[in-house]
Amino acid sequence: MSARGISVIMATFNGEKYILKQLESILSQSLIPDEIIICDDNSTDCTVSIINTLNNNIIKLYTNERQLGVVENFKKAAKLALPTNWIVFADQDDVWELNKLQLLTEEMARLDNGTVPALIYSDLKIIDKNDKIIAESFWAQQKINPDKINLATLLYGNVVTGCTMIINQAMAAEFFLMDSSACLHDEWLALIVYSIGSVKFLNNKLVLYRQHESNITFSDSYVGKQTFFDGVVNDAQLLSKKRKFLPHQFKLAKLFLAKYRLKLNSKQLKTIERFIDQEDKNYLFQRINRRLTYSKYFGRGQK
Repeated sequence: MSARGISVIMATFNGEKYILKQLESILSQSLIPDEIIICDDNSTDCTVSIINTLNNNIIKLYTNERQLGVVENFKKAAKLALPTNWIVFADQDDVWELNKLQLLTEEMARLDNGTVPALIYSDLKIIDKNDKIIAESFWAQQKINPDKINLATLLYGNVVTGCTMIINQAMAAEFFLMDSSACLHDEWLALIVYSIGSVKFLNNKLVLYRQHESNITFSDSYVGKQTFFDGVVNDAQLLSKKRKFLPHQFKLAKLFLAKYRLKLNSKQLKTIERFIDQEDKNYLFQRINRRLTYSKYFGRGQK
């Protein structure tokens, strides 16, 4: 498919600390987007006024009358995008490498056939609140081999980061149908593309992802290292059934199966149903199955 226009979408809320640096990195891209659609979710700080100081006509700022939450806010922004454009997600507190849009759109032109939901994502670097690099590669830090990511591994936890994604209009249509209260958009879109869509990953680190106390893109299992003591306490609580193992993942799998059952092939159905069947098993059984799945696809890196 020939290249389409680009709509960058951003959901903001109290992002005054980092929003200017992120927008400057988008406006400095080697390939400038057609529009940057920002939906602000009733910020109480100076986010909106900072955005307005840029006075750039490709920035389209909308302020919500009521708080929508992060997923519904991204949905609103995506619906406001030009209807033929590819859509690129942007977090309010990251920094983009200057060739991010150029590389993503070149690959999407090859992947998008106009009918199948398509998604491309990349690796990223992790920085702290002062722009210091914490990890040169998220994938290397988490021992993720993107060649091995598939539906079975994603059921145990998402590793496809929304802040690196570009999607086509067919995937946007699926995005609009998701239950915004159930999960984050990146984990839902990842399940879609690895089951009924077309997916490609880039090894390039195209985003400097900012890890700080307020962001929610990565769960605690993806950043930071658990201490030995914390691990012992966690295992003890799970073994005593005071806590459930992966409750969000089981809920997500059941929702996804209910919505996409008729579009999945027999192997995909079996994979999801086998995963859901573990929900009432004991913790050790579930932990061993997760380990076997990760060992099969990732090797010995993940636990």
